[in-house]
Amino acid sequence: MNPVYDGPATIRVNDAVHGARVRLTGHLDPIDGRYHWRGMVFDCHIDATLRLPQQVSVSIGDRTSNGQLTETTPWGTHGVSGVGVPPYAVD
Repeated sequence: MNPVYDGPATIRVNDAVHGARVRLTGHLDPIDGRYHWRGMVFDCHIDATLRLPQQVSVSIGDRTSNGQLTETTPWGTHGVSGVGVPPYAVD
């Protein structure tokens, strides 16, 4: 079972810092041996004119990971993904 994190996070896009709620999950890829995580960013007022994909950092508590915003949905949420150590704890 893949761990799911659903809670508060800080999203940094360029020099702008945004509080948000995120729902993230991931898995260890057997082909490349790296952890791939992805999810949605909710309740975040990111500039609607921002060109995607866009590099971001996601911080949860004292953990920060780099990723990218991949899409904006019609509901105003944003897709985010990353490869490597995720911003949430994994057993």
